[in-house]
Amino acid sequence: MRIMQLDVNSIDFEPTEPEIKVHESTEKKKVSVKNALVLFTSIEKNDTEALASKAVKDAVEFAGKNKMTTIVLYPYAHLSSNLEEPQRSMNLYQYMVKEAQKSKLKIIAAPFGWTKALSLDIKGHPLAELSRNYSATAKVEKVQKGARKLDTSIVKKSDFAGLPETDHRIIGERLNLFSFQEVSPGMVYWHPNGNILLKELMSYIRQMNSDYGYEEIATPAFANIVLWHVSGHIDHYRENMYVINTDNDELALKPMNCPSTMLVYKSRKWSYRDMPIRFSDFDKLYRNEISGALSGLFRVRELTQDDAHVFVATDEQAEQELISILEMVKKLYGKFNLEYKAKLSTMPDSHLGDEKLWEKATNALKTALKKNGMEFEIKEKEGAFYGPKIDFDIKDSIGREWQCATIQLDYQLPQRFGLEYTGEDGKQHTPIVIHRVIYGSLERFIGVLTEHVQGKFPTWLAPVQVRVITISEHANKYAEGVYKKIRKDGIRAELDISDKTLDYKIREAQNQKIPYMLILGKKEVEGEKISVRSRSGKQKMGVTLDEFLSSIKSEISERKNEQLIT
Repeated sequence: MRIMQLDVNSIDFEPTEPEIKVHESTEKKKVSVKNALVLFTSIEKNDTEALASKAVKDAVEFAGKNKMTTIVLYPYAHLSSNLEEPQRSMNLYQYMVKEAQKSKLKIIAAPFGWTKALSLDIKGHPLAELSRNYSATAKVEKVQKGARKLDTSIVKKSDFAGLPETDHRIIGERLNLFSFQEVSPGMVYWHPNGNILLKELMSYIRQMNSDYGYEEIATPAFANIVLWHVSGHIDHYRENMYVINTDNDELALKPMNCPSTMLVYKSRKWSYRDMPIRFSDFDKLYRNEISGALSGLFRVRELTQDDAHVFVATDEQAEQELISILEMVKKLYGKFNLEYKAKLSTMPDSHLGDEKLWEKATNALKTALKKNGMEFEIKEKEGAFYGPKIDFDIKDSIGREWQCATIQLDYQLPQRFGLEYTGEDGKQHTPIVIHRVIYGSLERFIGVLTEHVQGKFPTWLAPVQVRVITISEHANKYAEGVYKKIRKDGIRAELDISDKTLDYKIREAQNQKIPYMLILGKKEVEGEKISVRSRSGKQKMGVTLDEFLSSIKSEISERKNEQLIT
């Protein structure tokens, strides 16, 4: 079953005439619906009622989480070339309508088997258009003596059908960066190339953290449910959490690091002289996103954040730290030439704490933005439940905006956890906490960056930085020596001494977006030189290996975006 899910401002359709012999009875009148979740649905061979129920359940959950009240079911055969025969398809479609009607939502069903005049106005947010695929193949089947056999097949390329060539999932498959597996929905399997990308980005922000005085911590993935009661997550975030019953107790996988970081702070006594205290954290986080919201690297269930929490003693310190964090945002996004905009989100209806503290925190965020010369828009009632926040949206390759960096000013959690420090007056005071991520989710950032550069990562980030290529067998031994020396100097390199044609080898390296190719033939062997070719096609001949190594190591260590040969 294939579904195209659309969040629309409006949909208008009018049945004009039956398209096939098997069709529902209906009136030829125009139907207009505003602010609805539309499910364009293709029913495929071997689809079942269980699959139909699952699809409806996901849609209802998505609508509920996004405060939608209307779902429009719309039969749409054009999403698949593996359609079920009409009578059974209509029966299953009618079953879906009945299942949807069991919910509290308003359900409107376009008639099956009709040609319809159609008009859509789709909303512009990142999840307004989602493609979803429900496979009829059993993922778990029983075998002898109650054992189970898992389908460990990779998510097929066909599941990406219809995606543009610029989509990060297409690029990621071609460059062998990552995959998604059926047994771990919404979680990323990082391949060696993708893991290099992930680690290099983490290394970059770790260096920046060090420059700004952060210390890194790590905390457990599980915590007793009591912790999440203290933090307030059970009351405000439970539907997004994985809660596990074990040994007559409840544990939860952490969806964020804040409560655990509060415990690290609380493990010792602090003085105002220690402030500000800056903790960073790269632990894995787990969020129970509904399956219909999952979207490649853009929205996952297991994620890595460049998370950090800053504990300050005074409002003045808070302001200075906010300004520093905004400097980090500008520096990092500027590094990648990403277009971004800031949003200031205010107190939601469901929140913790006194409204006067919320107003104070909101004004502090406004001041920091203005002092950094950053324009921003106000998002009323969209703050975190414990404090107002600044979000930064960056654009993907087709102009959609994705939230990445977040900065939150929090007076509430320190009070709930009873955090203290000794002030200059010798008395105990409650610190203020700033929550912040710069990349946001590393998974989402890599998805956006992959599309932004179309897989042509700068040399310092590229999984393979150099490929050594021979023109003929005569140069193979020399090429092996060059390759070994490059690797010894810490350059990520590959060696191609195959008997393929030179044009084929170059084209293959260019398809893999490798920044540099070293072309070696008889002339290079005799002169003990190399020819350097960039992925843009420009070439420099008669270069010594030492010259090349000196330049590329400088390019990598300084994390330059430009190549030596452009």
